Amino acid sequence: MRSTKNLHSVNVKRRELMVAGLAGASAFLVGNTGSAYAQLIEKKGKLEIKVLKPVDSMIPGFSKVRLREFTWEPGASSKAKMQNAMVCQCTRGTLEVSQDDKTFTAKTGDIWTCKVGLIEASANKGKTPATMRVIDLLTA
Repeated sequence: MRSTKNLHSVNVKRRELMVAGLAGASAFLVGNTGSAYAQLIEKKGKLEIKVLKPVDSMIPGFSKVRLREFTWEPGASSKAKMQNAMVCQCTRGTLEVSQDDKTFTAKTGDIWTCKVGLIEASANKGKTPATMRVIDLLTA
């Protein structure tokens, strides 16, 4: 029998995937995962990255999709140049997100997108960990 804890971290509710898919294509950073989804420009503080196995996609133009989860400890920040399309969702805490000339505070439940080539900076200015779920849309 599988652990409920492991199932919770791997499974994504269909509604969340549907909403994320409808939100559009976006891109985000990669930390120390060994795979290049974005060119990491800067990282400060503790950033934990969980990467799950990519799966085949039915979305035209994208051969695979991949789910990742990033957790910034309080005070941690990162900056990256996007290399692929992605959809992002803040699932815990708040993050200050800057994309080119636009800055916003992503709260739990907020969804946003990034495009290839975009430079995005994310910072946890709160007192609790902040988590973002990312759906990578991969072309090859």
